[in-house]
Amino acid sequence: MKKILTLTLTLVLTFSLSAQTYDFIDSDWRRLGKDERGLSFSPNQVKAFMPSGEAVPFQDVIGYLMNIDYSYGLYVDSENNPVALVFEAATEEEKAAKIKMYENFKGSDFMMKEQAPDFSLKDLEGDEFTLSEFEGEYVMLNFWFVGCKPCIMEIPELNELVEEFESKGIHFVAVGLDNADKTDNFLKTKMPFNYRLLPNGRKVSKLYGVTSYPTHLLLDKKGKVIFSQQGYFPGLKHALRKRLLDAAED
Repeated sequence: MKKILTLTLTLVLTFSLSAQTYDFIDSDWRRLGKDERGLSFSPNQVKAFMPSGEAVPFQDVIGYLMNIDYSYGLYVDSENNPVALVFEAATEEEKAAKIKMYENFKGSDFMMKEQAPDFSLKDLEGDEFTLSEFEGEYVMLNFWFVGCKPCIMEIPELNELVEEFESKGIHFVAVGLDNADKTDNFLKTKMPFNYRLLPNGRKVSKLYGVTSYPTHLLLDKKGKVIFSQQGYFPGLKHALRKRLLDAAED
């Protein structure tokens, strides 16, 4: 996550330049103009707000910064020190710019260019899955568990990718740490997860050396890792989608 944070703030995501005024913003603070958008800042330097004046908790600031649906106004004090952010609805142009940034995201170094170890597990239906049987096809692996909040947050977006790309010959497989009963209960009471679900995957997770959840690995037709991402962030769907588009066109 540290790498993503650095990327986001170094690029200084497009922020809104519209002439908004807010009662909760100190009158001595100045909203930055277009020619000043290169000013970098750390989220712990500033107060963050929604347009209603509702304060945004510090732990949520990064999520809003990275969410394609939001841009922000940045305010500075009399000495040009960043002091406040106001998150505002992003324009279509701002959304497109942020999506483009995520499409260019390089991912993590975890297992990159390595041969994915073969394994066999039974899926929720009791059918055997063996990775080596899918040689010659692309496979997207997801390591997760039902108590992992980021894993749950990304599921609706992952389901969108399944709907778009499964018919194009890409296999989506989720290796879960939980047993079959706990996984099945999650699907019935929380939300559907449209990957092929393999419960009881702790040994496989250990075999791969996975320590961060979720972890995504895209395997090429020879079973080598060609894209890797540890952890979830708003915008991950667009990074994954770009790699899946490339795979589908192969």
